[in-house]
Amino acid sequence: MTADLNTFLADLTHPGMGTENTGPLLAGLVRMTRPERILEVGAGSTTLHLLSGLADAVDATERDRRIVAGEETDEARAAVLHPGALSARYEPRLLVVDDLSVAGTTAADVVAAAAKLGLAHLLEFLEQDFFTIDAAALDAHGPFDLVWLDAGGQADDARFLTALWPRLRPGGLVAVHEPVSAAVVRSASHSRPVLRTVPTPLIQALRRQTGPGSGFEMLTLAEPHKFRQAGLTLLRKLAGWERDRGASFGSELAALGEDERVRPPVLTSEGAVLTDPVCRRVHAAVVLGAALEDTIAARAGVPAAEARRALHRLLASGLVRDGDGVWRDGL
Repeated sequence: MTADLNTFLADLTHPGMGTENTGPLLAGLVRMTRPERILEVGAGSTTLHLLSGLADAVDATERDRRIVAGEETDEARAAVLHPGALSARYEPRLLVVDDLSVAGTTAADVVAAAAKLGLAHLLEFLEQDFFTIDAAALDAHGPFDLVWLDAGGQADDARFLTALWPRLRPGGLVAVHEPVSAAVVRSASHSRPVLRTVPTPLIQALRRQTGPGSGFEMLTLAEPHKFRQAGLTLLRKLAGWERDRGASFGSELAALGEDERVRPPVLTSEGAVLTDPVCRRVHAAVVLGAALEDTIAARAGVPAAEARRALHRLLASGLVRDGDGVWRDGL
């Protein structure tokens, strides 16, 4: 199918769409995560990339199932497989929503292309404005494991996320196209304003929500050679068992039989941590002598859970020390 797929992709990929790198990346994500349900808002060449990734994932899953069941022998592969993850039948589907209202796109051609490639059984296409889909119909298609958003503007993406985040399965991914936009900025290293790509308003708003307890993580992949239709941001919903365990790095190293004296890498500057008002208040409480979590929370005037998260951020930055639950100034 590779040769035929490349032919169709060449026909469906237009330079102005900006998905020449994003499409293969999405296909790789599908092969890696093996999602059950995918939603794409805004059809095009990426539809075929997602479908080809699903077809490969189906084949790979079936082979892994045979190995786990003892129907095929591959000891090296068997050693890394999780049998419980292969117990259910893998029957993925891609739901594509596009009202075909944007002129000059290739959205209208993807259904025929999928049929010719033998991938139509993996696809359901709704020719409809996403915002006209009622909640019950959307629920019937979910929960989703992977969502790809490539339609509309900033306000639309915000509305998409508001509607879809509750319908995303724990561990699921949302990919948002074009997380940066061109802007003229002033730089200390240049005497005159320069053109740069900066986070869009949506990405900036989401970044402000990240941190311990946020329930999600995010990564923006830029394409520095482009100033529009560039890159994507990945948002991943954390499952409950992935949340911060509240244990120190050293204690967990010790539990693993490793050197507990090794300090965690500090990627956040002290100043950046202290821009958080909760961290400032918690740090001040520790500096002024509060040593136990409940005392620190009371002195800082914040809920215990927020104080705990702040303490671990401060610990990672070296601003406080933890001695078996007794907190001290780290400076």
